[in-house]
Amino acid sequence: MPTWKRCEDWVGTEVEDHLIMLHLESGRYVALNDTAAEAWRLLEAPRDEAWLVEAMTAVFSVAPEHCKESISKLLDQMDRLELVERSA
Repeated sequence: MPTWKRCEDWVGTEVEDHLIMLHLESGRYVALNDTAAEAWRLLEAPRDEAWLVEAMTAVFSVAPEHCKESISKLLDQMDRLELVERSA
């Protein structure tokens, strides 16, 4: 199963109820909601999707099946934004 890791060119800070992320080279920024911010924190070390689902169900009151679908979509979106990258 592939693992996911953070792309290193991002820095972030908490602003109210969001984690604001800034890409150091391009100046792009994104605001992460609570769920995406928690996934970002959990990806401090490379993790596979199954580990993330288990960790997120421990943090949020959500059924594992629903969490799996949501995490898959979130990782795909974060990948498109170049916040994370998949590794073999």
